[in-house]
Amino acid sequence: MTVLEALLRGIRTHEGTLLRARLGRGEEYAVPVRAPLVFVGLVTGELTVEGRPLPPGGVVMLQPGHPVPVTAGGAGASVMVWGYRARAGGVRLTSALPGVAVVAPDGPDCVTLLELLDRQIGGDGPSVVRDRLLDWLLTCTLHAWFGARAAERPGWFAALADPVVGPALAALHDEPAHRWTVEELAARGGSGRAAFARRFRALVGCAPLTYLREWRMTLAAEYLADPATTVAAVARRVGYADAFAFSAAFKRERAVAPSAVRG
Repeated sequence: MTVLEALLRGIRTHEGTLLRARLGRGEEYAVPVRAPLVFVGLVTGELTVEGRPLPPGGVVMLQPGHPVPVTAGGAGASVMVWGYRARAGGVRLTSALPGVAVVAPDGPDCVTLLELLDRQIGGDGPSVVRDRLLDWLLTCTLHAWFGARAAERPGWFAALADPVVGPALAALHDEPAHRWTVEELAARGGSGRAAFARRFRALVGCAPLTYLREWRMTLAAEYLADPATTVAAVARRVGYADAFAFSAAFKRERAVAPSAVRG
């Protein structure tokens, strides 16, 4: 199993929303970005995104702070928009995406999935069918993006396959609230502290505990998007003793208070 396949296995739709928009020729649609990751899929017709044509079955992935208008061409377009709140492997992959990612269909399955989802909107079928179709389409889209852009993958992506650094990264991802030490992480890969720290920095681009801090803040931003979750609860989930210490750390890392990223 490749690193990408292992991460894709962790994807599950959580609090997803789905809607349809039909656009006339030349009509512009301002995509609402109200989730940690928003998708725009072209079912039929013609669509341009930032001046780039999107083929039928293609998908645009948008992250908060990157609203993008899409414009229909020709006879118009039928598009679907859905929000996705990532978990597990999904968080790790989506945190590595650019603000706007345009993805061509990865084979005929992606086009078929969009058509199937289009039929689900407004239907009386079980919601679990829609959720699993969204999982499938999300997996298909992320696989196409990362598969075509090996040079743009972050350092941690390749490092997950390293026999020394990989086990440590997996531990950080799986247990972000643990009070990790460099010695503990080095032991995961059977290495000494100094050698591990050098190898980690060379592959990932930063020190192990720096990566842990950044990863905690990535997760925290995701958790904070849920208005039902308190700041104190988020603090505990990412390894901080209290909301005050977490808020100070979050503001240092993200330059905004936790309250500024609430959903």
